[in-house]
Amino acid sequence: MTRKMKCASKFAALFLTLLSAVLFVDARSQVTFGVKPEKVFRQLYDFNILSADSIVKNEIDLQPDSALWNLLSANVAWMEILAGNLENTYWNQQFKTRIKKAKQNLKRDGVEEHEKLFYYIIVHAFKTRHELLNDNYLNAASDLNTCIDQITESFGREEEFESFYLTSGLYYYFMAKAYEDYILMRPYLMFYPDGDEEKGLDYLNRLTQSENIFLRNEANYFLMRIYFDLEEEYAQANSYSALLVSENPNNLIYNLYHIRILQKMNSPLVWKETQSFREKVSENDQLSDHQKEHFINELNSRE
Repeated sequence: MTRKMKCASKFAALFLTLLSAVLFVDARSQVTFGVKPEKVFRQLYDFNILSADSIVKNEIDLQPDSALWNLLSANVAWMEILAGNLENTYWNQQFKTRIKKAKQNLKRDGVEEHEKLFYYIIVHAFKTRHELLNDNYLNAASDLNTCIDQITESFGREEEFESFYLTSGLYYYFMAKAYEDYILMRPYLMFYPDGDEEKGLDYLNRLTQSENIFLRNEANYFLMRIYFDLEEEYAQANSYSALLVSENPNNLIYNLYHIRILQKMNSPLVWKETQSFREKVSENDQLSDHQKEHFINELNSRE
């Protein structure tokens, strides 16, 4: 791979790592889907992935053509992949099958409505991230282009559909950051609307005050990652990670990032949080032994 491709793929990977989490937000946005999708999201936040999968499977049997439930099924598979099943054939195939089904449903019904356009953005965000994970850079580039095109199509709709503050906020921040830090990407970026770091961060920060717990969690997560991975402002990152862990004490990914941030700050809380993390991994009866080993290895790699 050329230096230019490595640079672009690294940046795209971080962008899509964040964006692929956005599916969480829509359960209690302006559109109401009922209690079952909300229950799935709650289970996923609590890292009860098998319980979430059980709910989703039942609904897929009842609504096989639902874009929402196919996306939720893909999201469960994605969580399993991130939780140590990177090379697991079943979960990778499940992810690809459900994403393909969701895309087919959306293309059939059209994406003019806010929620359908939002789903379509998430489909291609997920697809891009999965292709990057498997080093399929040409396929990833195609999906990334489609994802960005759809995000720009949603510009100006944020007041009408709150979830778009997330996708627009990420776009504005990351496009500006890419232009500033990745000179080799500038010829590529000239074909897209300009980024705006301040506007992007403003959009994300306003959602940290949202009454919607899902929007609030995701905004805090994205801001944590931005200040940890890109800005390297660890005290600021810690303010968001502490909120995430407080509201989602059993979420192992949030806890792991919180520990990594504390380590960067040389905080005296590292030992206490590390011990707590080990206990949470051990006590989670929905993780396999392989997955538990994965999370402990992730912890040890940073200690």
